[in-house]
Amino acid sequence: MSTGMLLGYELPEAGLPDPTAFLLAAARKAEAARVHHLVLGDRPAAGPAGPGTPASLVAVSLLAVSTSRIGLVMTAAPAYHEPYNLARMVASVDHISHGRAGWRVITGPDAAADANHRREGVDPVTDREARAREFVPVVQNLWDTWEDGAFVHEKGTGRFIDSGRVHVLDHRGTLRVRGPLNVVRPPQGHPVVLADASDPLVSAHADVLAVGNPDSALTAAQAGGRPRLGVVTPFVAATEERARELHALAGAPVSDPARAVLTGTPGQLAERLGAWFDRGAVDGFTVRFPPPGPDGTANAERIDEFTDTVLPLLTAAGRFPATYAADTLRGHFGLTRPANRLAERLAAGPERD
Repeated sequence: MSTGMLLGYELPEAGLPDPTAFLLAAARKAEAARVHHLVLGDRPAAGPAGPGTPASLVAVSLLAVSTSRIGLVMTAAPAYHEPYNLARMVASVDHISHGRAGWRVITGPDAAADANHRREGVDPVTDREARAREFVPVVQNLWDTWEDGAFVHEKGTGRFIDSGRVHVLDHRGTLRVRGPLNVVRPPQGHPVVLADASDPLVSAHADVLAVGNPDSALTAAQAGGRPRLGVVTPFVAATEERARELHALAGAPVSDPARAVLTGTPGQLAERLGAWFDRGAVDGFTVRFPPPGPDGTANAERIDEFTDTVLPLLTAAGRFPATYAADTLRGHFGLTRPANRLAERLAAGPERD
């Protein structure tokens, strides 16, 4: 486990007048402050807040070449993707970013998104749970269809691939996937998988768990030693009165099991986050910034306020690291690079998933 508080920013999906400029500015701001990762949402359906941000798989590619240390987490639901294509796209981002890619997997029903993905013989509602249960391990196994060192690239002999290190997956379940992948094994082995701890379909296969409100988070033992990220939505201002005004103008959202809503000065918020971290309630936080509202505060201003006023206090208190300790997203979370489990399994039996 990484030392110090883990911290990620979940960026808004809609309501942005210039999404590309916002994403670039937010990423650079967060990286300069040593935030460990960004989470980009991706709902494949129109919402009431207006047009969404660019597709997260595309947006993280843009951010990968505009940053160098911060982790980049895209969102994708098994209901709207095929495992082979998703595996190669996430692996590609991991190569482009030199090991900073993550995938947040979500499985909840979404009627509007379902309606956008039907065709003859295919309905996202059909077998939704069965697909989701198989999906993550199939993607992880596809990343393992190439062993490290399989691409030998021997110009002198004309031998470019060690075929003994490239494997067919041949998964046959609700999903049918043969493989191998057309992308070599990602720098991290497996890009980091994030999931809600409350999602029974995929949480067992996740590397990192979102545990919602820190006051009701599962324990480290219940998480199996995996990093636990509490979810918080901050309303921060120089005075308590102004913070309360911002909270009221946003509709006065309340805490629930999925997140904690915090209102106060930078010092009050830093102490609240620090208290949860110090007593081991969570290993860190995903900061979910409130959407722009009638108070006129733009998303960029909310991020700047939190970054410039709360993080320095956490750093001064020795809770939030002053420097990056790793170059990969796995490294930020204190996770090791996994062994190629497909190669290990194939060495012991028939070449089948």
